[in-house]
Amino acid sequence: MEKRVQHADAERDCLAQAIYHEARGESEAGQLAVANVIVNRARSGKFPGTLCGVIYQNADKGYHRCQFTFACDGRNDAPGERRAWARSADLAQAVYAEFALGDDVGAVPGSALYYHTTNVNPSWSNTYNAVASIGSHIFYSPN
Repeated sequence: MEKRVQHADAERDCLAQAIYHEARGESEAGQLAVANVIVNRARSGKFPGTLCGVIYQNADKGYHRCQFTFACDGRNDAPGERRAWARSADLAQAVYAEFALGDDVGAVPGSALYYHTTNVNPSWSNTYNAVASIGSHIFYSPN
């Protein structure tokens, strides 16, 4: 039981880190959509099956080779904005509960596996279908 609790705590912390670093300036809907993509990836069979595994996939391979920039940019990941961190942690707790129970998060379609901010235009964005735009993020599903 203690191992299960430790695993759940680690998963929630990883998710809170991702929400904080990827979407702390977004509305709750925008933050939820980012978390939803992470859950979708963990459930897809195309990515690691844990939230931490998804978030830190290829982080050891260096900058621009990981899935989430904050995981491999070499910067300190300690949250600097207490209020934003608290919001991220609260949302991560709720999303992790849905993930653990197998429930849909529902912010973006279950097929959405990718996103980027509107201030970039990655080459891969033309190879997927845009399925949602929330705040400063565009969300995509594979074709």
